[in-house]
Amino acid sequence: MSQISSVGSILRTFSFIWERWYKQKFPLIAFALLCANLLFAPAIYAAASGTLERQAAWAIGILLLLTVVLVGYLFIVVFQPERF
Repeated sequence: MSQISSVGSILRTFSFIWERWYKQKFPLIAFALLCANLLFAPAIYAAASGTLERQAAWAIGILLLLTVVLVGYLFIVVFQPERF
C-alpha cells in the first residue's frame, strides 16, 4: 500500500508542477522523458545479455521514447486535424 501512496504523491507533485509551469513546458517534458528512460535503459541493457554498452542501451531507450512520442503526436494530428 505504501508504494501506491508514494506513486500517488509523485503524480500529485507532477500535476502541481505542470499547472504552475506557464510558458516553458519543454524542459519539464524533457526531464520527464529522461526520468522515464531510467526505467527503459536497464531493461534494454538486461535484454541484450551484456552485448550492448550502457551508453547504447541509454540511446536506444531515448530513441524508443522519442518514437512513442512522435507516434502519439502523429496520431493526434491525423485524427484531430482541425486543432492544427
